[in-house]
Amino acid sequence: MDIKRLEGESQLEHIKRLVDGKLVSKTINVPYEELSELIFGEGNCYNESEVRKRMYGMKHLLEIMDKEPNYVATRILGLSDFHIPFNLPIDTFKDYVGKTDILVLNGDLVDQQQISKFPKMYRVSIMEELILGRQYIIDLINYIHPREVVVIDGNHEKRFGAYLAKNLDSDLLELMPDSSMDLIVETGFNHYDKRNKTKTWYEPLKNVFDNVEIIYANDWKYKIGQTWFIHPSAYSGGMLKTTEKAVNYFFRIDRDFEAIVMAHVHKLGSYIQGNIYMYEQGCCCDIDKLDYANGKLQYPQQKGFIYVCQTVEGKLIYDKTKLVELK
Repeated sequence: MDIKRLEGESQLEHIKRLVDGKLVSKTINVPYEELSELIFGEGNCYNESEVRKRMYGMKHLLEIMDKEPNYVATRILGLSDFHIPFNLPIDTFKDYVGKTDILVLNGDLVDQQQISKFPKMYRVSIMEELILGRQYIIDLINYIHPREVVVIDGNHEKRFGAYLAKNLDSDLLELMPDSSMDLIVETGFNHYDKRNKTKTWYEPLKNVFDNVEIIYANDWKYKIGQTWFIHPSAYSGGMLKTTEKAVNYFFRIDRDFEAIVMAHVHKLGSYIQGNIYMYEQGCCCDIDKLDYANGKLQYPQQKGFIYVCQTVEGKLIYDKTKLVELK
């Protein structure tokens, strides 16, 4: 039997196949030591006795997972709409430290205030936001301790590309990303201080962490299991109206989903319709300082986030998934 991970096989499916093949069906004949890194991760090279003991412990855990349909295999902390520099402090999320497998940053991490169409009494520069946003994400990851981070583009990150397209020649545009988050996560960036004639390099987040996988969606949507995390540019004023529109959209491109988590709208609510779970996850910014709607008689913004629990198959565990309202 091939002990390498097969194409299309998840990491969990791979581990289950190796444990079953070695301990149950006996179809895997290679020494225990050869399975060590495949099961327990790169660099974990245990001896035969240690691998065997750990595999029997894992076999017991996998049996429990199979017997309990609501066993939580993946815990996802979904945060969005920080609008840095108007972000809430990271200790807002203290209850989820060490309890998060995947941290989803669902768009609008930075505000891009300098190129906003909204009137402001002052402006924060694009460069300052990039530096603040990058450091905030680093601090958040170090605080929460997830094993994986997914970064999704919001409409405010896309302001960056739209601004460049409006103000730069097309030849120069080929040198620039469409989103400010690309600079923070993927490519890194230099800060040229013209006044002091200095240059500071900011390493991309993908190079900062050795033990955390950083995934940049480079899109307004990303699917984990059977849940879509999205940050579209569309907006409807009514509660869950934007999410209902998203459900109709995804029905036309992907029938295999059961939940949508909507950022962007700064509303907090949930609804189940046609076996589809719909969530609007609120925002993680100081809404008094981010006062775009002052005097416009719009519905008040709501602060909050979502904690999603999934089974091994990526199905939503509804009674363990929760929207968290922030006062």
